[in-house]
Amino acid sequence: MIVKLLEVARIGLSRVGLFNIPKEYWPVTGQYLPCQNLTDKTEVGFVNLFKVIGREGILSVGPLPERWQPGDMLACLPPRGKGFMLPPSVRRVGLLTISTSPICLLPLAASALAQGAAVSLFCESIPPLELLNRVSPRVEVGQISSLLENLDWPDFLAVDIDHSELKTLSMLFTQADYPFEGQVLIRIPMPCRGLAECGVCAVKTTKGWKYACIDGPVFPLKEILHVAQ
Repeated sequence: MIVKLLEVARIGLSRVGLFNIPKEYWPVTGQYLPCQNLTDKTEVGFVNLFKVIGREGILSVGPLPERWQPGDMLACLPPRGKGFMLPPSVRRVGLLTISTSPICLLPLAASALAQGAAVSLFCESIPPLELLNRVSPRVEVGQISSLLENLDWPDFLAVDIDHSELKTLSMLFTQADYPFEGQVLIRIPMPCRGLAECGVCAVKTTKGWKYACIDGPVFPLKEILHVAQ
């Protein structure tokens, strides 16, 4: 599919773009959209983009490469990988990031609010104002410490972290059992875009080594904590 990059904006340190893609081809939150810039002839290969918080009715994706500009023509493959699956019965949803921007988690907040759930965003530091201005006022924002002090609050926890932060995530949750379900988006290079032949995106889980490009990049939290590498 050939699409045009309509607009580019910056939310905090992240560049995001608006695409004119029919809604039936949108990735779900956590899936990735492989895109190649056809306008910039010096660029080779695909860039994996994620659905991010944005305007209703139009697809916002990121993070965009710095050289991509409005009007660029892009070749997009269908969405790949597994995204977040929010159980319809949950009533208290926690969103957690450590160093990554929460822009890829916040579309999940809209889904949770639509089904009547309370939503709280937990970050290592308070997000920049330009991001907070895009978040529904019904979403509470706090630091990670407030989550750790009240682990009985969420019944579902969605996490977005870089692959290098898996050990840090495990250190946050030291007890053996948790009173909530959870899923983790692991940010890791996925150069083969789902062919699962290169092994670059291999992640160790309780069920053995898995590939983020096809088995993820969203994994069950219980398969990741204390075992992932």
